[in-house]
Amino acid sequence: MRSAVLLALLLLMPAISSSQGFMRFYRMTYGLSGFYLTGSSDTDIDFVTGREGAVMDRDVFRVSSRNGFFVTRNFVIGAEVNWEQVLEDSRPDPNPGGNSVEGFERRVFIGPLFRLYQMMTMRWFLYPEVSLGYTHFVSEIQETGLNLGNLPRTITARGFAVNAGAGFGYLLTRNVIFDVSARYMRAWRDGEYEVPGTADVDVDMTEWDLQLLVGFQLLM
Repeated sequence: MRSAVLLALLLLMPAISSSQGFMRFYRMTYGLSGFYLTGSSDTDIDFVTGREGAVMDRDVFRVSSRNGFFVTRNFVIGAEVNWEQVLEDSRPDPNPGGNSVEGFERRVFIGPLFRLYQMMTMRWFLYPEVSLGYTHFVSEIQETGLNLGNLPRTITARGFAVNAGAGFGYLLTRNVIFDVSARYMRAWRDGEYEVPGTADVDVDMTEWDLQLLVGFQLLM
C-alpha cells in the first residue's frame, strides 16, 4: 500500500510542479460570475368554508465581480462587488378582488477578497476564498387591490458580511478560465422599518444563505 502511494505521488509530481509554476506568468485576475433562479408555487388549503389558495412567482438574480493581484504565485488579494435582486409576486386564488402582494429585495456587498489557487493539473484547479466587508439591504413590499388599498412597507439595513467558500476552475485558454464556486454568506445588519405616515422602527437583522456562482476569470 505504501509503495503504491509513493508511486502515485512520484507520477503526479511533474504535473503538480509544472501546474503550480504556471501561475507565475500572471499578475492580475479579473472575474465575473452570476446566478439566476426562477420558480413558482401554487398552494391550495381546504378550509371548512371552502378551498382557498395562493400563487407565488419568484425570480433571483445574482452578479459578482471578483478581481485581484497575485502577491505570490498562488495567492491573490483583491476586492469583490456582489449584487443580488429578488422579485416576488403573490396573489390569492380565487382572486375576485384583484389583490396582489409584490416583494422586492436588493443586497449589495463590497469588500476585500482573499483567494488561494491550488493547481491539480495543467488545466484544473481548486480555489478556497473568503471576502468580508460592507453590506447593504433593501426590502420593499407593496400590497394592492380593491380590498387592500395601497400599503408600501420598506426595510433598509446596513452592516457587515462574510462570504466563505471554494470553487473549481478550468483553463479554457492560457488566459481564460471557466469556474463554478459555492459559498456560505452570513450578514449582520442594523436599519429601520418604514411605513408612510408612521414613525420608523429599528431593525436588527441576521441573515445567512448558500450561494452558487458560475462565470469566467481572465488572467493577465
